[in-house]
Amino acid sequence: MAHSRASAKKPEPVLNFEDFPHLSYNVVEIEKSELPSGGSNGNCYRYVVANSVSSVTGYRQGTKREVAQYCTVLIEDLNLRTIPKKKV
Repeated sequence: MAHSRASAKKPEPVLNFEDFPHLSYNVVEIEKSELPSGGSNGNCYRYVVANSVSSVTGYRQGTKREVAQYCTVLIEDLNLRTIPKKKV
C-alpha cells in the first residue's frame, strides 16, 4: 500500500528576508592573494562574505569568476542556516 504523501515533495523553505535583512550575507570583497599555507600558483583569491552580525573570510584557488561563483553558493548555504524561515 503506497502512501500518496510519500511522493509529495516538501516545499522549499522560504527565508524571511523582510524581517531579518541584517542577517543576509553578501560578498564584501574578493582580492587576488597567496594561499596562507603557500603553494599557490598565483590563481588564488581571498574572499570575505558578511552580514551585520558576522563575517567569513576564506581562500579559494581558481579564477576570480570561479571564486565569485563559489561565494554565491556559500552565501546561499549561510543564509539557509542563518535567516529564519517564514511561516507559510
